[in-house]
Amino acid sequence: MRYLAILLSVSMLLAAGCTPSNEQYVTPARLDRGLVVILPGIEGEGLLSYQVRSGLLRGQVDSALRIYRWGRPVPLAGPLLNQMDVIGNRLAAERIAQMIVIYQDSHPGKPVYIVGHSGGGGVAVFTAESMPAGHKIDGLVLLSASISKGYDLTKALRGVRCGIVNFYSGGDVALLGVGTTLVGNVDGVRGPSAGLEGFDRHPAGLYEMPWNRQMARAGNDGGHAGSTNPRFVRSYVAKWVLTDQWPAD
Repeated sequence: MRYLAILLSVSMLLAAGCTPSNEQYVTPARLDRGLVVILPGIEGEGLLSYQVRSGLLRGQVDSALRIYRWGRPVPLAGPLLNQMDVIGNRLAAERIAQMIVIYQDSHPGKPVYIVGHSGGGGVAVFTAESMPAGHKIDGLVLLSASISKGYDLTKALRGVRCGIVNFYSGGDVALLGVGTTLVGNVDGVRGPSAGLEGFDRHPAGLYEMPWNRQMARAGNDGGHAGSTNPRFVRSYVAKWVLTDQWPAD
């Protein structure tokens, strides 16, 4: 119910036109220092993705911070369609990969990270898989990711330089346990998500970060929206995009 209330609030903000633009966070000066692509969940750009961006700003991330709307902007039914559209999600990831390649060609040597929440975490993995030869993303940060826990990350890890860090919580049962068992994760597999239980396999380059009580003190209550709390993002997430030496802890 709490997450539904958040989605309702997001819809009201969108209807009122209160959508902070990317422009002030994607300036030439910021682009010269690097790029962080923020991929929202199935609800699209809104309150939760703005919270992630706010937390990165508070964490002194001075790179460009672009929120990328990867799903369909369909009222009411859009979130469910985005969750279940496996082919569309992979096509969206290819477009994001192309955008990153264009950025890398124009800003050689500058770091690129993706921070993906919920369904956006799954799309982040697909994006790493879509990176062409000679181009890599520096790292992926997955927050409450809706991708099946048995997903094989081998191909995605070939598309990243530092690795993949997965923040997950066993308290996120309603959406990443029950919900994904009923309708599937963004990769089309039904069952618990990696955002609920972590990944089954732990290849080199994967860093698992389970929820703990210290995270609660930073504003992450262990629920689905907790990993987007600005205080949590500032304390736990920003450090991963501020260093090229992983693990950040």
